[in-house]
This record gives sequence, C-alpha cells and structure tokens, in this order.
Amino acid sequence: MSKYAVLYSEKIKEYDLGHVLTQDRYQNFIDLFQEKLGSHPDFDIIAPPSATDDDLKLIHTQEYIQRIDQLRGLDPFDTPLSPGLVRAAKLLAGAGKLAGELVYSGEYQKAFVVGGGVQHATRSREKGFGVFSDIGICAENLKRNFGVTRILMIDTDAHAGEGLYEIFATDSQVLFISLHQDPRTLYPGKGFIHEIGRDEGEGYSINIPLPPQSGARVYELALQKIFVPLAEEFQPQIILMVDGSDPHYTDRITRMGLTLAGIRMVGNIISCKADELCGGKMVDFIGSGYSSNPQIVSLGWLASIAGVTGVDLEVSEPQPIPPEFQSDYGLAEVQKVVEVIRKQLSPYWRCFSN
Repeated sequence: MSKYAVLYSEKIKEYDLGHVLTQDRYQNFIDLFQEKLGSHPDFDIIAPPSATDDDLKLIHTQEYIQRIDQLRGLDPFDTPLSPGLVRAAKLLAGAGKLAGELVYSGEYQKAFVVGGGVQHATRSREKGFGVFSDIGICAENLKRNFGVTRILMIDTDAHAGEGLYEIFATDSQVLFISLHQDPRTLYPGKGFIHEIGRDEGEGYSINIPLPPQSGARVYELALQKIFVPLAEEFQPQIILMVDGSDPHYTDRITRMGLTLAGIRMVGNIISCKADELCGGKMVDFIGSGYSSNPQIVSLGWLASIAGVTGVDLEVSEPQPIPPEFQSDYGLAEVQKVVEVIRKQLSPYWRCFSN
C-alpha cells in the first residue's frame, strides 16, 4: 500500500493568472516528479474531483460563489477571473477536501495538493492569486463531517496568510501558525505579532514575522521555540501545511533567504512532529514560488515533498548560492521576536508560562 497521495490533474493548468503565476509551473513540476519519484512505490498520483457548491459553502458565502461564477472580480490585477481559472479554483478546492479525507481516514499517511495553499482569499473575497480557500475547506470538512476538533494549520509561505487568519480567528479548534516575511516589507501588510485571534479563538492564531533574507537557522529557531511546544500542548489530530518555493532566495516577489535544503528542513521538522503527535497525518499544500529561475519552483516543491516524507532523494541548487545568503542571517533579531511571542502567548499556553 502506498503511503503518500499526490493530488494532481492536468486540468490544473487552467490556473493561470497571466503574471508571475502561469501554468508552466504545473507541467514542469509533474515532469520533475515523474523523473525523480514516478516509479517510487510509496507515491500515488490521484486526480481530484472539482468542489461542488456545497463543498465551497463550507467556507464561502453563496453570494460570493455566485459572483465568482459570473466572473465579477474585485481583484483584477492580482487575481483576474476567467472561466478556466474558476474551473481550476474549484478543482483545487476539491483536491484540498479529498486530501484531508484520504489522510484522516487512514487511506494515506500524507497527501500533497499540487498548486494548492490559497492563503489570502476570505469567505467573501478573492485575493492575492487565490479564489477558493482549499485549505479552509479541507479543515472545515474535517471538523463538520469527521468530528475533528484539533487541527494545526501552519503556513510557511513567505507571505502572511491573512485570509486564513480571518476565516479561523475565532475558532479554538484550529491552531493557526504563520511564519512569513516581515509584513512591513511585503504584501499583504498583515501578520503582526499582536494578531492572535479573538473571542473563542484568542490565543489560537500565532504570527511570526521574520526579517528579509532570513535563512535556515532562523526558521529552525522559530519552529523549535514556537511551533514544536505549541504542537505538543495542542495535540493535533492532523496537521495542514501551506508550503511552496517563495521563501527561496531567488524569488522575484519575496526577499527571504532559504535554500532548497532549507525548504526541505522546514518540511521535515513539521512532518516529524506530525509523526510523533498524530500518526503522521499531514496534508501539504504546495503552490507558491515565483523565482526568475523556473527550475526553482519545481525543485522547491520537490524539496518540500522530500522533507515531509523523508524519502531518499537529492535535490540540488541549480546555481551557486551567493555568499550573502547565510543560514544564520537575522538570527539575533528573530530571537527577540520569539521571546516577545512566547511572553504574549503565555496566558493562553502552559508551554510558554516559564
């Protein structure tokens, strides 16, 4: 029996926005995946179904779904609507829902949603390249239809996941953690330390802003000092991850400092905690990446898969790493950020009370 499901369809190529996110990424990735892991017995490629209106309404309003179907867009520069994009957005939403079901039911240990990870869209607004919240639909379906009460959602995309924050800010059944480039320096300009949720969900949203060019040791520190103790106290039944290549140092629209090895390391830390706490149950939504080198997007996604699964696979940089991208860049600054976050969250979490 295979352990890992890769949710992918050729139809996802319709998710093309005509700017830094174009359809070539999907073919480039699946070609690389087939070359490196296509014959590996632990992986199955599964074509997902499109989400139905009932699936979409797990998160989104009826009025919003109708507006999208009518192609009446409100974000024409970042997220221009077209019939093909809407079809592909529903396919991603269906992939997210199915991925959660496959993993939580035990049919697969882990699943990967290729092209997924919609983090900016809200219940009633498309934003930042995203239309329907695939990860939100995944989580809400598990809550409503499978009785899951503890979902850990971690967003390691370089942009703050403010759409996910808005959707789950009042929900104590979803622990949301976002590591991202300092929002004073990058879209969407949200994701500050003080944004910790509200009402019943106060203390269940954690934003960890990182300085531009942050390297692997910075990510490792933030994960070990914040993600790991929170996960151990929360005891999730499943971990959902927003992932991709845009923390790589070559990205065109972000300014982070991870290498492919760093991306792999991040996935591995999170996956090891899933193995320890929830029987390995984890869904990885891999979709970001806008490098000027198109190889990096695919290689970053593959590095994520290698890190999450632990599969024996070499993923090498296609070019020399410039000397200014050091693994410990920003470490002293982030040590202070981590201490502030731990102190701020100490009223809500025992692991930060000492």
